[in-house]
Amino acid sequence: MTVRTVAIVPAAGKGERMGADKALLDLGGTTAIARIVATCRAAGVDEVLVVRRDGAAPLPAGTAAQVVVVPPGGEMADSLRAAQAALPASSTNVLVFPVDHALVEAETVVALLATVERGAAIALPLFRRRPGHPIALRRDVFAEIAEPTALLRDLVKRDPARVRVVPSANPWVHADLDHPEDLRAAQCALHGEPWSTVAQMFRHRSRRAYRPDPIPQPQLERLVDAARHASTSSFIQAYAVVCVRDAATKGECARLCSGQEHIVQAPVFAAICADLHKLAACCGRRGTSLQAQSFELFLQATIDAALVGQNLQLAAEAEGLGACMIGAARNHPEQLAKLLGLPPHVFVVFGMTLGHPSDDPLPRGRMPLAGVLHFERYDVAGTGAVLDGADDAMRAWARRTNAAGAGKKGRPVDETKGWSDRMARMWGAGSDYVAARQVLVDELRRLGFGLG
Repeated sequence: MTVRTVAIVPAAGKGERMGADKALLDLGGTTAIARIVATCRAAGVDEVLVVRRDGAAPLPAGTAAQVVVVPPGGEMADSLRAAQAALPASSTNVLVFPVDHALVEAETVVALLATVERGAAIALPLFRRRPGHPIALRRDVFAEIAEPTALLRDLVKRDPARVRVVPSANPWVHADLDHPEDLRAAQCALHGEPWSTVAQMFRHRSRRAYRPDPIPQPQLERLVDAARHASTSSFIQAYAVVCVRDAATKGECARLCSGQEHIVQAPVFAAICADLHKLAACCGRRGTSLQAQSFELFLQATIDAALVGQNLQLAAEAEGLGACMIGAARNHPEQLAKLLGLPPHVFVVFGMTLGHPSDDPLPRGRMPLAGVLHFERYDVAGTGAVLDGADDAMRAWARRTNAAGAGKKGRPVDETKGWSDRMARMWGAGSDYVAARQVLVDELRRLGFGLG
């Protein structure tokens, strides 16, 4: 068979900074090397040479690649020279595809190889004005690597006129799989939606209907792991997340949270807790006592929990899940704490349903930006215009919702009420919300928050 294009995958390192053999890293249920080989095949590469150090673990069974063995301890240039000596005589183009860049997609490889086929000596992917990997070269140019001291970058820099850049939308042409945090980022990317973080924020809606599909525990662990990297006041990390999956327990949670049906329907109900229990344990270990009467400490723990909860919701939405925050978790804080086995100094600030959404509600939008963003001083004079805008937006949302037949539980939304009407009813004199939580402070004190 005539071989025109050969991919060389340097994968001879020990992965000391990663703590594992990079070629065998799990990336979305397949190894890094298997992913690269599949990408190369999809891009029309004829043959793949994988460079491995002597004594390295074998590649997964069925990996359609030839292995070139090199002594341990060499550099990338040594691997490339060994692969260069093993190139088929008929090959005309070479693709250097480091294992660190396993998330690069086939479309990038196709574009690089096409650039070389059109006459370029070297083709580099360019993401946001920075070049990366893999690199495509004519074989005669790659042969320069045989020089004893030559490095790949020397081949690229030797004559800028023979280099062409190929714009790429794939950020992984830059990213190296060097450290555990790089692997974590790669795994998150494989499960993520194709939106930037900011775009994902604009796409937020509360989801209140879910398919029965469970959330795999590794995904749940990944989401909470990401969420706990939120900012935390004085590094106290005064939060905890209790994930409830048991149907009976979810049913009890729903009963204590105004009977909201989506708590039962969702595969996970997450209780987002302000947690001073660990701080109390720290104080006990050092022969002192937690000053739980501090209102400042209560605020810090509550804010910590809110930041983690918001992070968790954003992380879940970034992976295609839906979520809805449940403020009614504060309706019966003592009973909910008992149900979830919370120790003293812990309470549920709010709950959150998580799952694969089966609804697609119209986004409500938000009040005019001028009501939130002020420069230098708060613009009190603009409040009236802001409220008018918020009212108009709420009525317009109600009309769109009713036109789509998407009212709450089949009931149409009142199109006459604006945001101001709703807020005045909820929080003005005679408020049911206020009446329902008149004893909240007393309950929190019994849960170990002095609120002095």
